[in-house]
Amino acid sequence: MRRWRLKLLTAVSVSVLAVLSLLSTGFAGTLSSPLLARAEQGGTILSGAPTYDWWYGCSPTSAGMMVGYYDRKGYGGLSYSNLVRGGVAESTTFGISAWSALAQSAIASSGHVSHYYVSGYDASGDDLAGRTVAEYDSLADFMGTSQDSYGNRNGMTTFFYYTDGSAFTAKDSLDYGIQDKDGAYGIWEYLNYAGYAVSLSSVYTQHIFGEDYANGFTFADYKAEIDAGRVVMIQVTGHSMFGYGYGDNDTVYFYNTWDDQEHTMTWGGTYSEMDQWGVVCFTPEGGSAVPLPPSILLFGFGFAGIGWCGRFRRK
Repeated sequence: MRRWRLKLLTAVSVSVLAVLSLLSTGFAGTLSSPLLARAEQGGTILSGAPTYDWWYGCSPTSAGMMVGYYDRKGYGGLSYSNLVRGGVAESTTFGISAWSALAQSAIASSGHVSHYYVSGYDASGDDLAGRTVAEYDSLADFMGTSQDSYGNRNGMTTFFYYTDGSAFTAKDSLDYGIQDKDGAYGIWEYLNYAGYAVSLSSVYTQHIFGEDYANGFTFADYKAEIDAGRVVMIQVTGHSMFGYGYGDNDTVYFYNTWDDQEHTMTWGGTYSEMDQWGVVCFTPEGGSAVPLPPSILLFGFGFAGIGWCGRFRRK
């Protein structure tokens, strides 16, 4: 992952491949419901969080788990079922063959791989000409992953953050004219490509709170995201991961893109010798109403009929 600073702005490159080496990376409701979350001692873990195997970049894979979660679960009582096209996003891509999962194509499509990932992991200078923005159809496309023109080696994505710890939004990226290089802006582009008019200010990268980052993202902020039903991309040095819960003692629950097991780390600490430095967050917008099941519709019509009957008799 590569990080760039503004305000000073900083860019970070992120990308880690499986158990191998370091890459540069770069639903609101009643959470007591077992359908939405399960309680952890002193915390909350969102239920139904998908776990996806590393697929041509840790950052698009982690972003893929974020959109896969909302595709499967919705947010704020609304449906976001087109975030992963072609059907319902899988709960996992581990143990299945390549290109057999809808989520894989949402993360990095065959068109992306054939043009930007020609020579394998960590290679550069291998991009093929001919793929236009109009043909982009995956997170890795929009996030600039593996694209030589943005200085990203294969598997790498770049993110930007403010050095005072303030949130660096997709709008900021656009205002600075660096949107094509910014992985978080690319997430915003993908959300809109999927048909959801998400505001530029609702997608952001933020450094975590610390001595030099007085306005940084705190563990309390992370808990608030989870309690609101929103998942979070966890950024550590050179790698992106998928956060979906928290527990006592500043514990973060996440999937690491390398296996399908639940992992934990201490907020602001280290995982596999990689220090946490930031997060990427977004709030889904533009969802559609969830159709009522037929039985509920029938129940509703029944009440309507009884009501009309009662009024008729009183006349």
